[in-house]
Amino acid sequence: MMSVLAVMAAVTQTATAGPLLGLDNALPPIVEDSTRPGQCTIAYLIEDISTNDTFAVRMQIAPAPNATPAGGRMPCPSRVPPRVGARALDVCMSRAGDRASCVFADMARGFEGTPKVLNTAENGSRCSSDQAAFIAMACWRSGGMDVCNVGCGQDPAGAIHEARTRCESKHQTVCDAIAAEPVMAP
Repeated sequence: MMSVLAVMAAVTQTATAGPLLGLDNALPPIVEDSTRPGQCTIAYLIEDISTNDTFAVRMQIAPAPNATPAGGRMPCPSRVPPRVGARALDVCMSRAGDRASCVFADMARGFEGTPKVLNTAENGSRCSSDQAAFIAMACWRSGGMDVCNVGCGQDPAGAIHEARTRCESKHQTVCDAIAAEPVMAP
């Protein structure tokens, strides 16, 4: 009840103080150059193996001051620090009932027997915007758990093909559960 009163007091105070923005301004308060390439985006696919929920986690990395776009895309770092992958796992862990059930979505052969994050690949679970436009996963079901692999591509079909090929080659079974997402936020 106390927080509601504080919010109401803040709203009342703001309402009586006058407009915060000039409503007659024809320009939005923030203008971005739409012709400039977007920052490097790294997308991870993270899986909660207890619920089979998949998280697409995107992170933007500011380019170096002297970076120049190639092919309409800003370059991403050639080496991604391990803490970036750890932050991607944190997104799943903050929502999961069991933090240990959060793993990278690119899983090793035999993962179904030992389902732990150590049997997944951080670098195989990510795609960068300078190399791919889409990230995809292909999975097969072992009992009640999805066992997956990740692929990158310039379009959804290409990313799905890469993910399916990787999954079927690694696990020696048909991987038919598939999905693709843009690397950069829609």
